[in-house]
Amino acid sequence: MDPAAYARVYGPTTGDRVRLGDTSLVVRVEADDQERGQEVLAGFAKSARDGLMARSTLDAVDIAVTQVLVIDPVLGVRKTSIGIVDGRIVAVGRAGNPDVMDGVEVVLGTNTAIVSGEGLIATAGAIDPHMHLLSPRIADQALAVGVTTLVVQDYGPVWNLGTNPAWALRTIHAALDQTPLNTLMLTRASSTDPAPVEAMLRAGAAGLKIHEDVGAHATVIDTALRVADAHDVQLCIHTDGLNEGLSVEDTLDVIAGRVIHAYHIEGTGGGHAPDLLRLAGEPNVLTSSTNPTFPYGVNTAAEHQAMVELVHVLRADLPGDHQLAADRVRPATMAAESVLHDMGLVQMVSSDSQGMGRIGESLRRAMQLASLMRDARGPLGDAGDDNARVLRYLAKATINPAIAHGMADHVGSLAPGRLADIVLWEPGWFAVKPFLVLKGGFPTWGAVGDPNAATAFCQPTQVAAQIGGIGAAPARSSIAFVSQAATASGGADELPTAKARVAVAGTRALSASDMVLNDTVAAVRVDPATHRVTVDGEPVETPPAASVPLSGLHLLG
Repeated sequence: MDPAAYARVYGPTTGDRVRLGDTSLVVRVEADDQERGQEVLAGFAKSARDGLMARSTLDAVDIAVTQVLVIDPVLGVRKTSIGIVDGRIVAVGRAGNPDVMDGVEVVLGTNTAIVSGEGLIATAGAIDPHMHLLSPRIADQALAVGVTTLVVQDYGPVWNLGTNPAWALRTIHAALDQTPLNTLMLTRASSTDPAPVEAMLRAGAAGLKIHEDVGAHATVIDTALRVADAHDVQLCIHTDGLNEGLSVEDTLDVIAGRVIHAYHIEGTGGGHAPDLLRLAGEPNVLTSSTNPTFPYGVNTAAEHQAMVELVHVLRADLPGDHQLAADRVRPATMAAESVLHDMGLVQMVSSDSQGMGRIGESLRRAMQLASLMRDARGPLGDAGDDNARVLRYLAKATINPAIAHGMADHVGSLAPGRLADIVLWEPGWFAVKPFLVLKGGFPTWGAVGDPNAATAFCQPTQVAAQIGGIGAAPARSSIAFVSQAATASGGADELPTAKARVAVAGTRALSASDMVLNDTVAAVRVDPATHRVTVDGEPVETPPAASVPLSGLHLLG
C-alpha cells in the first residue's frame, strides 16, 4: 500500500506530516505504536473481531480510541491508541489481542467499544483557568470548542468576582449537575480577615481570587496568600490598576516569593498600569493571558476601550472614566504579549468569559498566535517541524492550568491515570470545531447531523450534545474539584452534586520551572512613558496582524 493510501485508511504514520487547519503549523508524527500489518479497524470485513484484534475476555478496556494522532505536551506527537476503563485512561500504546500479537498495551475484548481515531487528532480537554459564568449558555459553548474544565467565578449577571456566599456556591453545583464539565470554584479573597475566606474553602471552594474592584491592597494580598499556603489552593490575582495602594514592585514585595497566578498579564484586562507585564518572568508568578489581546491584530486596541468601560462600569461620557479605560489599552504591551507567549514567558491562556473575553476562542487564538509567530520568528529548534511550538501553545490550554490549580493528577493530559476527557479533531478543523468530545471516556459533545436521516452525519450538521451530555450522564463523567478543607470538614459531602468530589493538591510549591514547555524566566520590563517592553534588556515587539488563520475559512461570523 502506498503511503498516501495507508494514511487514508490507517491514519498518518512515523515521519508523516500533518498541517493544522490553514495555519503555517505542520506537525510530524514522531512514532507509531501500532505494528505495520497489525492495525485495528472496526467495520465490515475489518479486524476488530473475536480471534483477530479482539480477545474473548473480561480483562480488556471498556472503550478504545484506536490509531489516533495524539498531540499532548506530556506524551508528544505520536500515533497510538488510548484505552479507557471506568472513565479513566489506563493505557496509551499498541491496541489489539495479546493472543495473536506482541507488545499490546490496550487490550481489546469482545465487550470493548471502539472509537475509530484513524485520521483524527486527539488532545486532552482544554481547561479555562479564568472565566465568569454569567450565563448557562457559556457551558455549551465551552464544550463546543473542546473545553472540559472550568475554573469558575460568578453565577449570572451579578457583581461578585467569586462564587460567594456558601449557599450560592451550593446552588451553582446543583445547577451544573447535568452539565458535562469539571468545575473548580474560586471564592473571593479580597478580605483582610481570613475567616470568611476559610469558611468558603470549607464549603467547597477550591481556589482564591483577589480583584482590584473589591480590594487588592497589601493586607488583602498577604492574608490571601497565608490562607492559600495553609490550605494548598491557588491564589489568582487581578492587581491594583490604579496603583493607588501598590505599585507592581510593591506587589512583588508583598508576594515575597510565594506562588501566585497573575491573571490577564498584559494588563488591558486589569492590573498595574502600565507595567503589569513586569510580573512575567518572575519564577514564583504563574501567568495567563485573556484571549481578546492575543494574537495582536490591527483591531485589537480599538475594541478594548468600549469593552473596558462596559465590563468595569465606567461611563464613556465622563472624561475621567474614559481616561481610566484608555490608560489600560496599550498597543505596545499587547504586541509584546504575543512574543512573550512564543518565548514561553506566559504559561497559560484563558477566556475571562464575558468579563472581557470569549469562552470559545482561547485554544483557537493560541494556535492562531503560534502560526503567526512561526511566520514572524521562524521554527522553534532545528527539527524541521512545528511540534515544539504546537506543544508549547497546547500546554498553555491544558496541562499548565491543571498544574497551576492542583488538578494535574486528573485532567490536562492524556497520560494514564487521568480522566478520559479526550477531544478528537479533524486536522482541517483543529482548534476550531471538534469532531467528538469524550467526557470521562463517553461520547458527550460533537458533530451531529439530521436526527431523521438514515446515517449519522447527514447535513445540516452542528456541534451539539451527544448521549453523554444529557440526563444523569454528565455527573457520572465529571469532577467537582474542592479544597482539602472541604473534604476534611464534610463541606464537600454537603454539595448538592452527584459529581465526584476531588480535592486539589500541590499548588504551593510550584514555580515557573513546573510549567510544561513554558518555563522561561527572564527580566521583563515596561517603559512607563512609551510602554515599550524589553526582555533581559532586548526590545520585544511585533507588528499587528491584518489577518489570521483558523478564521474566515472556518467560521461565518
